[in-house]
Amino acid sequence: MNKNNLLNDILDNKKKVLELIIISIILGIGVSFISSSLFDYLQIENNNALCLSIGLFLTLVSLIYFTYSLFGKRIFDKEINGFFLVDRENESLIDIDNYYYSNKIYQYLNSARIEDSAIDKKWLKTNFGNIDSERNNILPIVQEISEYYFLESLSTHLSEFFNSTQFDKNRLKIYERNDIPDILLSNQFLELFSKPMHQRATFIDDETNNSVTSFTRGDIEGKVTSSYKNGVMFKHFHLVLPNESKLLRKNNSTIIIKNKRFKITVRTLVSGVNTYIPVEFRELYLGLDKYDKNPAFVTTYRINIEFNKFSFLKSSSWAYYKWVDSFLYRLEKNVSEKYYFNTQIEWDKIYPIIKALQVKSTKKPTIKSVK
Repeated sequence: MNKNNLLNDILDNKKKVLELIIISIILGIGVSFISSSLFDYLQIENNNALCLSIGLFLTLVSLIYFTYSLFGKRIFDKEINGFFLVDRENESLIDIDNYYYSNKIYQYLNSARIEDSAIDKKWLKTNFGNIDSERNNILPIVQEISEYYFLESLSTHLSEFFNSTQFDKNRLKIYERNDIPDILLSNQFLELFSKPMHQRATFIDDETNNSVTSFTRGDIEGKVTSSYKNGVMFKHFHLVLPNESKLLRKNNSTIIIKNKRFKITVRTLVSGVNTYIPVEFRELYLGLDKYDKNPAFVTTYRINIEFNKFSFLKSSSWAYYKWVDSFLYRLEKNVSEKYYFNTQIEWDKIYPIIKALQVKSTKKPTIKSVK
């Protein structure tokens, strides 16, 4: 099964199973006529009891197989591992070039620290260079930022997905910040960035209004959906989902999206596990000192999808739920450490080139003596 086309593959398999059931029924009827004629031709006695026994056995085996094919595999797990680097010298995060997850959490952290003094003080309580202090102070903040990154990415993706005439707007529900108080109050970055501009001092300062840059998403008319001013960020938050969907908070690190077809559980985890980042990448790509001691930590998104028992019997309206595949692909593409090194920048290919150019630029020209 293709991990990037989970829902499409399941629906295709369901269709094939149903087709197989229909063919099996027709085939079974044909075989029953043939077997009945064969028993009569061979004049086998007690053929009714024998046929019944064989038929019941084969039917039971077939039903078990078909039931498992339709309902057996209903739970799927996916884990996406990203990474971030702490900048000990500048007491910040390192903005890793061409790595979307790193770029966004770097932006979110800086914007929050500019506007919210409490977040800034929490961050600066860290004794940079002390790994225990970094784990205790930095990681909880980055975990919240990473959860906000997930929610904002989902918001953007759903807006793009449902911004199509093929979807009936009456079958969709829009969640905004006031509709999710349990999530809003437990994530200070979501609460801060989605707070209306008229409630934030930076955006109501008339003297510097000319420095506001605004962008509007096409599906929300008459609303400024994002704005940046003097390093401060506003992002209008909304999730467009099928109208029976629910958005729930399970605990401080877990969010649930639930509807009639399936339940998605997403846990954001920054546990303090370190990951190895090649020394050559740090030096040649990021421009860091060859012997820098900036720690690299892992961010993990653990995603569990559980389909309802009888959801596969529903043949209509699956188009409203196919955003799952494309979103998981986008999330993995933008976050995964493996994807970043192997596909995004193709480190194994560009490293020899960068190394060769470095050697060439540092090689001193030889001067031949003239006799």
